[in-house]
Amino acid sequence: MKTSAIVFGLLALAAPAFAQQPAQDGQGVAAQARRLPGYLTAATTPDAYATIPPAPQAGEPRNDADWKIFRDTRALEGSERWKLAQNDNALTSADLLKDFSCSVGATLTRENAPTLATLISRVTVDAGSAANRAKDIYKRTRPFLNNPGNICIDRNGGIANSYDYPSGHSSLGWAVGLVLAQIAPDRTTGVLARARAYGESRIVCGVHNWSAVEAGRTNASGVYAALQGNAEFKADLEKARAEVEAAARSGPRPDAAACSKEVELSKPLQLK
Repeated sequence: MKTSAIVFGLLALAAPAFAQQPAQDGQGVAAQARRLPGYLTAATTPDAYATIPPAPQAGEPRNDADWKIFRDTRALEGSERWKLAQNDNALTSADLLKDFSCSVGATLTRENAPTLATLISRVTVDAGSAANRAKDIYKRTRPFLNNPGNICIDRNGGIANSYDYPSGHSSLGWAVGLVLAQIAPDRTTGVLARARAYGESRIVCGVHNWSAVEAGRTNASGVYAALQGNAEFKADLEKARAEVEAAARSGPRPDAAACSKEVELSKPLQLK
């Protein structure tokens, strides 16, 4: 059954309670998602259907461009950028803390940043809720169902049974990037570059169209704006800020060589 609940139910895998479970699009864990609520209410959650452009339709120039990008990026299979896309498929809080450690300049874990880990999990729920209506209305299929070429994860793992537009991974990655940029403003450029690359990994992987990734960022920006009016989020943000500052001050630094490699791999995709 193709529903947005399936797509965004899996996003709760970012929560610490589910950190050891696999994070693949299309697996139905919506019931688990409800164990950890988001910060926003129905009244304060933005409606992505009203804020993102309409999903491209077959035969339209935007759709043609999306499919061309999918076909062209199949040439990246097996490359280091492909491997980063495989890494970025994971959605647990532990994975996300690790993914953004280089850009923040501190080794972040659920142990040294428990409030941040929970905050990320709850923002994940908010990002999913905001996009649900658009997912259900557009019902856009994923690019690998319409074009030849391999994807970077198992296409039989359920991902084909969930929708493309807007991208949940891109929504989550950009929302986390905005939160971390607020926490560590001196690291904004690197953090947002990594957040953009996290979304673009879905294009490299072949599981989302370019337009879906862009729409995910727009969705995340609306969620982030709404969160600024939530007192509980702001209180948790300050606790998370203290955790990040402590980790940067006294914890081990991320590996410099690995971080330099990540910066190179996180540069914008060069598309013809």
